[in-house]
Amino acid sequence: MKMHFKTIIFILWIMGYLIVETQPSSAVFNLLVSPLEGGYDLKFGKVGGLVGSVSKEIQVRIVSDLGKKYQLVQTLLEPLSNEKGMSIPLNNFSVYAVRKSNKYGTMGVEIERPVSLGRTIIYTSNSQGLSDDFKLVYVLKGPFNIPGGLYRGRIAFTLESIDSTQSPVTTVLNISAEIEAEFGIEIKTISGIRLITLDSNRPQTMSSDVFFEIKGVGNEFRLYQLLSKPLESSEGKNLSSEAIDFKISRARRGSGPLQFVPLSSYQTLIYSSSEGEADSFVLTYNLSEPEKQKAGRYTSKLIYLLETKGQQSMLSTFDLEVEIAPIFNLEVKPELGGIIEFRNLRPGGPPQSSEVSIEIKSNLGKRYQVSQRIDSELVNKEGNKIPLKYFTLREESLETKGTLKFSKSTEIRLGEMILFVSDIEGTSDKFKVIYELEPPLDLRPGNYSTGIIYSISEI
Repeated sequence: MKMHFKTIIFILWIMGYLIVETQPSSAVFNLLVSPLEGGYDLKFGKVGGLVGSVSKEIQVRIVSDLGKKYQLVQTLLEPLSNEKGMSIPLNNFSVYAVRKSNKYGTMGVEIERPVSLGRTIIYTSNSQGLSDDFKLVYVLKGPFNIPGGLYRGRIAFTLESIDSTQSPVTTVLNISAEIEAEFGIEIKTISGIRLITLDSNRPQTMSSDVFFEIKGVGNEFRLYQLLSKPLESSEGKNLSSEAIDFKISRARRGSGPLQFVPLSSYQTLIYSSSEGEADSFVLTYNLSEPEKQKAGRYTSKLIYLLETKGQQSMLSTFDLEVEIAPIFNLEVKPELGGIIEFRNLRPGGPPQSSEVSIEIKSNLGKRYQVSQRIDSELVNKEGNKIPLKYFTLREESLETKGTLKFSKSTEIRLGEMILFVSDIEGTSDKFKVIYELEPPLDLRPGNYSTGIIYSISEI
């Protein structure tokens, strides 16, 4: 019985051993990226402003026992930027592989090339997918044409299997550099906040200044501005960029528009230097004819760009807020003071007329109508009345866009009469009303008048 039990135990042990031995071992597919100077971050330290360059090496180790081809991809997750969002131009940051530092695969950056935001294939293994290691050199070189300070960024390295379903492996490397810029361009508002506000509610807020202090760039350069997106309200309405004018003033060295010109939705030149010398100027923005713009609060961003030696880099971004106050006004000329009057009337005398022009200013973007209200016939001081059948009105166009209700002479009615209906967009408009009176034969001589009220209302 004991021999039989031992035999069973032995058989179970053999089966367990075979199961363990036949199980596949875990695949190895790993990536290690480290700066040669130690640590976990790629630190360039202090880099001179307009001249010189700094190079830093990293060691890349790839371990794989998949037996399948793979590749290493580099992606710039975050460009080297300061706390204000200004970035080191991509052409000033490059990478290349140390020649023959790899053993088996093919390097994709044997020639120095800029570190881009897109995917860059750094290395491709041989067909057997053998493990490998190599060195990469990252270079920061001036001129930078940006303010001094600390700039930080991040690079991602992703190891991807080409011929298998193995999951990718990603390593992120932090990068930093302290730019010692002797030259730069400072942009600010009087409040110190990167916000440009234009408001049609008050005359003093119809314009806003941005101050540029140029410490020098070292060579000829140009400054441009660009709207990041159309000026848009929370309701989805757009404000034409041409509703804003701009000009520069107080420039001593360079040049720019000295008279107000419309802001464009495209990249626009605002300043040109001659020798890249130090200078300063004021860039003034102004609301142009806000009464012709639809009411609302519109927002966008203004981007300022520096161009030198044919290359552009972003200097700064300012928020742009534009408030167009609502306008809904009616103006009558000549002003009647609420009374329409015919003087020195005689029985059977010649017809008399009285003309008024009515102008409506509206930026609400809603359809409206203009009405008049007359509550009594024409009367004199003794209380004598002229029957309404002798009192008429007609309307004439003054390049009117909306609809006139009485293009032919029409007897005036007591109460409210709708004179005009705007176009569907509620555009500002104007028209003329002609009141005519034919004195009846039984008229008592004198001056006759009645009250008249004009009103405007949304439909």
